[in-house]
Amino acid sequence: MRQPLRPAGTAGAVVCAALVLTSCSSGSSGSGSGGSAAGGSSADGVRYAQEQIDRYSQVPAFELEAEPFDITAVAGSTIFNIPSSSQVPYVVEVDAEGAELAERFGATWIEYDNQGSPTQWAAGVEQAVNQDVDLIILSQGVNPSLLIPSLTQAEDAGIPVLVSHAYQNDSELPDDVADLVTSTVDAPFDESGRLSADYAIADTEGQADALVITSSEVPPSDGIVAAIEDEFATHCPDCSVDVVNVPLTDWATKIAGEVQSALQSNPAINYIIPIYDSMSIYAQAGITAAGGTGRVSIATFNGTLSILKMIQDGTSVVMDSGENTTWLAWATFDAGARLITGATPAPRNAKTPLRVFTADNVDEAGTPPQSGMGFGDAFRTGYETLWGVTS
Repeated sequence: MRQPLRPAGTAGAVVCAALVLTSCSSGSSGSGSGGSAAGGSSADGVRYAQEQIDRYSQVPAFELEAEPFDITAVAGSTIFNIPSSSQVPYVVEVDAEGAELAERFGATWIEYDNQGSPTQWAAGVEQAVNQDVDLIILSQGVNPSLLIPSLTQAEDAGIPVLVSHAYQNDSELPDDVADLVTSTVDAPFDESGRLSADYAIADTEGQADALVITSSEVPPSDGIVAAIEDEFATHCPDCSVDVVNVPLTDWATKIAGEVQSALQSNPAINYIIPIYDSMSIYAQAGITAAGGTGRVSIATFNGTLSILKMIQDGTSVVMDSGENTTWLAWATFDAGARLITGATPAPRNAKTPLRVFTADNVDEAGTPPQSGMGFGDAFRTGYETLWGVTS
């Protein structure tokens, strides 16, 4: 049964028992009653949403404030990187940039290929411990709470653990891993969800009927979904939203079917919001199978190059709240090098920004899109100044 959306804090959270290898779905939705959201009209919500999109469509500035240090001291060290999944293009892009930085500064980068299973992540940590590496990175959404025995081994071995791109900016680490994770590089996950909702609100003039695709075992997912639901509830009284959960390991086999089924059972759906943009490949297939091409649009988050290309190609993907994969890799390498060299840690909130890409500005990311483009060069100058080097 479809339930009306309520502003955050008044409605119970939608809970989906997210076993890593089990797919489930749950929905919450809102049907407009002609009332106002947060004291404003539907027109106010559309205006606000468009203002947010306009603001985040600009080239971002470099805003990190951190202590300078000698990054060349990282030479000779070994970094063991465990990605959330080697099958996700976005993750592969970020880690490839990290490997290039390691080579540039004389460090060894070991990439632990895996298919997104916590069992594989744990085996990776244990392998890193056995190799006596200098740093373990849990990269792009690995949930450390699923790896406590292995991380305890790393702690006992004196190996620092850096978690990147798993937690919302300015959030607290979970109690169960607070003593096992040395540092983190966090991200504006919740903001990405709000921007996806904002785009759908503005594009449909306050009449969005959205399907959100999540993977609730990935640490930031629940926060992103909550932010999406809150944005719709606050700024779009006539919008509706449903949520379906597809675990990371099942994206390639289940997302298309979930989307096709949802569109067939509810033809009013006009927006798909995959909370991570690599899901969009499969969401597009579901839209096509359901005959929704030209009627159903996709708004998403990450800035994966192949997904930005989908915007250029005129597919159903019309908006991507992009992160600069190069910028994120530099932020992660900066944090890791500080741990290895004993330098003053950088803030967990590394100020890695979002930029909204649409057909209006996506060509600024390159034609075809290229890593590091579309965000200016301020981050390169900023980090190299902190590191005491020049290109």
